[in-house]
Amino acid sequence: MPNINDVLREKTYKDGGLDLDVRVFYTLSKGRKLQPHRNSKAIALLVKLLHKKGQITIREVDRLLLDCVQG
Repeated sequence: MPNINDVLREKTYKDGGLDLDVRVFYTLSKGRKLQPHRNSKAIALLVKLLHKKGQITIREVDRLLLDCVQG
C-alpha cells in the first residue's frame, strides 16, 4: 500500500519542481470525468479553510455562491 508521500508524488505532481499554482491546476485538470468534482471539492475545502482562519465571512461566502448561481 503506497504511503501519503507516494500518492502525493504520483497524483498531485509533488516534487516535480512545479510552481504551486501549476501543480494545483494540473492535479485538478487531470482526468476529464473527475474534473468538475475535483474542482468543486477543492474550492469547497479552500472556502472552509479561509472561513476557519477568519479570512472570509459567511456573508462573503453567500455572495460568492449567489454570484455562481445567478450566472
